[in-house]
Amino acid sequence: MTNRFPVLHKRNYGTDSCNENRARCYEEDVKNYESEKEQEIEECTDEENTDTYLINKTRNEVIRILEPCTVERCLEALPKFNEYDVLIRTEAVALSGSDLHYYETGGQSYPGMTLGHDASGIVQEVGCSITKFRPGDRVVVESGLACGICDYCKKGCYNICNNLIFNGFLRKYQVHPADLCHKIPTDVDMIEATLTQTLALGCQACFKAQVLPTTNVLIIGAGPTAISAALCARAIGVGNICVASTIKEPLETIEKTFHFKCMHYDADMQYCMILECLYSALHDWPDAVINCAVSEKSMNLSVMALKPCGICILAECDAECACFNAMDVLMKNLKLIPSFRSINMFPTALQLIDGGKAPIGRLVANVFQWRKVELAFRKALHESNIGNKKVVIRCAEEDKDIYKKEDCKT
Repeated sequence: MTNRFPVLHKRNYGTDSCNENRARCYEEDVKNYESEKEQEIEECTDEENTDTYLINKTRNEVIRILEPCTVERCLEALPKFNEYDVLIRTEAVALSGSDLHYYETGGQSYPGMTLGHDASGIVQEVGCSITKFRPGDRVVVESGLACGICDYCKKGCYNICNNLIFNGFLRKYQVHPADLCHKIPTDVDMIEATLTQTLALGCQACFKAQVLPTTNVLIIGAGPTAISAALCARAIGVGNICVASTIKEPLETIEKTFHFKCMHYDADMQYCMILECLYSALHDWPDAVINCAVSEKSMNLSVMALKPCGICILAECDAECACFNAMDVLMKNLKLIPSFRSINMFPTALQLIDGGKAPIGRLVANVFQWRKVELAFRKALHESNIGNKKVVIRCAEEDKDIYKKEDCKT
């Protein structure tokens, strides 16, 4: 009887020792493991026995969506594993916009994409070239796998890699490159850690806007990224922040839960009236606008409201095309800067969560157990249409590490 995972060569964690055998030990162990696994599967002569084998040996249940709004559970063997990877047991996954779009379309737009990109888990095994992790470490993952060799990756812009693919974690076990894993601080809850990616997007937008404690910040939009940007700006020390949106209910949640100044305006409202309300809220004009709802209305509002030499960050879109006054951009010497995905922002986001400066865990609306994954998708889709809360699926066993909201850094 073989072990559930490949037996890796024993090594001293936290050291740089490189024995002569270590380079080939991993390949030999994995080859032996795969050979024994294939032999055992061949011994299962019927389909029922094969399914029983997969359940008992790997327990790697995977969520697939092959038709719109239809969730299926499949059984898979453990992914291939190399010396620079870690094997992770998924603990929790926060459903993101890409997951919900895939759920609605049945994967027709992105065939072959795996689900669950905002995830936390526990390291089970490490490759023999990895020294910074050991089994039992709690980690959060950057799910985007860049090629590392294209021109953009060489420039450090791995977020726009030509060959970027996403490693999904809506499964019991997943293999991931160790350099895209980050240790979760001891006092941070695993559920709250799933929102590290969300907070990282807001952090990057703030840094690109060159936000300082004296900056007047206007954030347009009321989604999770807008909230993350506001939390990061507050953590930097900004005292004058206003969140504006055309959707009233999410703004009420932001004001009540995070205590930011909020301003609601109608989509058909005249610009002069919106600007008057904005000045009344900020008592000044903004130095920086973080636009998390890019559209014709929001872009023109940004350009009109900004002080000369101000910065407008384009973080998320409400529309594919937006016409705005280019002459104002030129005459006021404004900077329009995109902020797409995130680069090296996970450590910053985790530190803000650990220090209690960014209580992103308050965005969690519901936590569903693995057996209720279909209900989780329906709830997340409903929440995305009416609010800004997040739905999390707990992939671990139900009796382990039950989430309590009072445990998060709020």
